[in-house]
Amino acid sequence: MRLLPFLALALLAPHVQAAEGPAAKPAPKAGRVGAALPTSVTDVTDEQLTKIRRALVLTYADPALGVARKRLEELKERSRFANGRNEAEDLRKDFEKARDGMVKATLEAVLKLDPTIEKDPLVLTLNAIEEATKQRGQETARRMREQAAAEERLAKKDAPAAPTSAPEVKPEAAKPMTPAELLADVDGVSAEDMRTFRLAALRAQTDPTVKALKAKQGEMRNEAEFASDDQKKNMRGEFETLQADMRKAQLEAVTKAAPGLSKETVAKIMETVEMRAQEDLRTKAKKKSTKTPLKPFPFGEKK
Repeated sequence: MRLLPFLALALLAPHVQAAEGPAAKPAPKAGRVGAALPTSVTDVTDEQLTKIRRALVLTYADPALGVARKRLEELKERSRFANGRNEAEDLRKDFEKARDGMVKATLEAVLKLDPTIEKDPLVLTLNAIEEATKQRGQETARRMREQAAAEERLAKKDAPAAPTSAPEVKPEAAKPMTPAELLADVDGVSAEDMRTFRLAALRAQTDPTVKALKAKQGEMRNEAEFASDDQKKNMRGEFETLQADMRKAQLEAVTKAAPGLSKETVAKIMETVEMRAQEDLRTKAKKKSTKTPLKPFPFGEKK
């Protein structure tokens, strides 16, 4: 189970570039920031969301947030020239540190501006902002692909006629499940318990053990990317052990964050979420190829 990182304000930068310009027209700047913010977020009251939207607009020019945004832009530029596995791994670690800095700066700035804002609704709102930004990026990329295809067709319009044949129909790329879909209600679990679990799952991502295991998973995936088939087979047992440790750590972290939930309820929800994620992987693998789909390494079925 992967929850969204909190890079929301960094991703809002394209909508608010004018915020760092001359101070002669503050009203249009605030309008552009507000336009990129959600009007509703699941499990966040209208009162809290109104306060959060206002605080995000007013804290955009906070010096600490400016430093965090600049650092992320520098890393983004570096990624264009990254070469080799070691450099890519170092860049990934730097991105994680910069992301944590953005998270800390955002939370501190907003909560300092308005102490009546609750932390959990703020985190949920930042997640919703990033998810919306991601979807806008995907939509922009789709439009660019369609435009490129249209230009290519126009370029070939005057070319010598070739025997016509039915165009190959390629299956549409499967979209990954959103956090809302992964954490949707589970049969047999009350709506109140699900809300409690979602908030506890967010807190669990800051647990030191969970963070360490996630970092280890990232390292192993990078190693597997450049490994031979035999090396991948040898790594499978280590992956499965690490995955089991991750499940245990997440279960303990969520249970600790939500003592009102029974361990059985938490385990039931986590099992359902994991099944949804695995089914999503299998569906995407089938759509990606017409051949017999391979098991998604390294999370194949246990023997």
